[in-house]
Amino acid sequence: MEKVQVLLSTYQGEQFLEEQMESLLGQTWKNLEILVRDDGSKDNTQKILEHYSEKYDNIRYYPGKNVGVAKSFFELLKKSDAEFVAFCDQDDVWLENKIEAAVDRLKKEKGPALYCSNKILVDRNLCPMKKQNQTQLRPGFGNAVVECICTGCTAVLNRELADILSARLPEHAILHDWWTYLAASYVGSVIFDSHAYILYRQHEQNVVGAKGGFWGAVQSKAAYLRKNHGKLKGQLTDFSRLYQGDKKKDALVQKILAAEKLPGRIRLLGNREMFRQSVLDEVIMRILFLINRML
Repeated sequence: MEKVQVLLSTYQGEQFLEEQMESLLGQTWKNLEILVRDDGSKDNTQKILEHYSEKYDNIRYYPGKNVGVAKSFFELLKKSDAEFVAFCDQDDVWLENKIEAAVDRLKKEKGPALYCSNKILVDRNLCPMKKQNQTQLRPGFGNAVVECICTGCTAVLNRELADILSARLPEHAILHDWWTYLAASYVGSVIFDSHAYILYRQHEQNVVGAKGGFWGAVQSKAAYLRKNHGKLKGQLTDFSRLYQGDKKKDALVQKILAAEKLPGRIRLLGNREMFRQSVLDEVIMRILFLINRML
């Protein structure tokens, strides 16, 4: 078996961390190493990690200062050297064949490749929620510039992609998973698996969903897009500096960045290269571009 490294960044995670660690240790893929970086927790997270790293030889623990979730994961990525690398959150539960399913798909790919999958939404007690995610999504660079369909805790990278990412780390990534999806769709291939191998826990600090009704959904989606106002510009500016060479994709990034000014916004309205996964998201995005609330 090729070696797989699970990269786990923690912060104030004492409540659910042990449950997650046990699910990692129970994976059917046995050539597994767990690299954990704590991002400056003040609760019992560090004590839990010290216990696990002392008990298991395949767990490497790195206490650290608070740098934020994206940079914390990038620090772990720089320490990785395995054939496959998986991102992991602190409060989920992985089904035992999660790694095996991802590696089986990635081994069929040539060149830099990213695997991500669907999720089973559960409450804090791991009971499945009524609302679940879409099962069919269409990955692509035109999507990655304006939306992330790669939830980090489902992401697995091959070594070629991990090395490319490590060599071109950004200053202004919105999140590590979005940046990874953006880079992978630029330099290689992206697999979206409609099957789910993770119990994705929703709780007070991690709320997914929308208000009731159509207008509630519109308000929630618009609020989510506005939340990245200013951040998207930083991410795409960094990306245009670090990734160059594909004229068509480079031009799309520049068209989006040019939408900060009115003529660019007008030209972008009819652009069909960029897209979000749902029709509603697509309409809201273009309205926000028009009124200059996306960049």
